[in-house]
Amino acid sequence: MYFVLFLLIGLVLCYLIPFGPILAGGIVFALVIDHYRQTMHMREDIRDIKNHLGLLNNNEAKEYELDKEYTQVDQLSSEEMNMINRRIEAELEKDSKKQ
Repeated sequence: MYFVLFLLIGLVLCYLIPFGPILAGGIVFALVIDHYRQTMHMREDIRDIKNHLGLLNNNEAKEYELDKEYTQVDQLSSEEMNMINRRIEAELEKDSKKQ
């Protein structure tokens, strides 16, 4: 339904506006990017459901846990990141003193 509507709008733009094909191409590109983004969110949701139900194999489960850790790190505040960095630096100093 939407595809036909956007196709008609694109054809009208191409016919009436001198730079219509460029504009129509930009609209198509934006639609493709939006579709890709929605697909990625659906895949993440499916992985969450499979993990909750215990349907992931060992490799998928490890990858899922790593991805969750990475997303949690992306959502940390600057204070939490500084605290984690201090802990890591302290551990590295301890390791370097042992050697």
